Amino acid sequence: MKEFVQQFTRLRDCLDVGDADGVQKAIFDLGPTPNNWTTIPDEVVEGLLNLLRSDDMYKSRFAGHVLNYFEFEAPKLSEHQKRLRIGFLKAHGNEFTDVHSRQVVAELRGGNYLNSAKSR
Repeated sequence: MKEFVQQFTRLRDCLDVGDADGVQKAIFDLGPTPNNWTTIPDEVVEGLLNLLRSDDMYKSRFAGHVLNYFEFEAPKLSEHQKRLRIGFLKAHGNEFTDVHSRQVVAELRGGNYLNSAKSR
């Protein structure tokens, strides 16, 4: 996680000040394209899930932006990462209260974002 501290710090800072554009940019910067990754490091997925796992994020209008990461980057997620995401949604998906976040949770649960992994 050490190599991603700066990106996660920027993401948290943008969340704290309510900077929607900054949140989206920080999420993009944790993706495989700007980092030239063929797969996403487990630390990034675990870090995002840990960030989402809080009362503040359950209520945040920005949680949907973070959850969108798992839609956009679904093809690059490993089976292990997909299982982590599934477990998170099963345990915490109903906690999100913002309409956008709830929509993304529903899409992730019902969509084809997991290929061979089951989300329900």
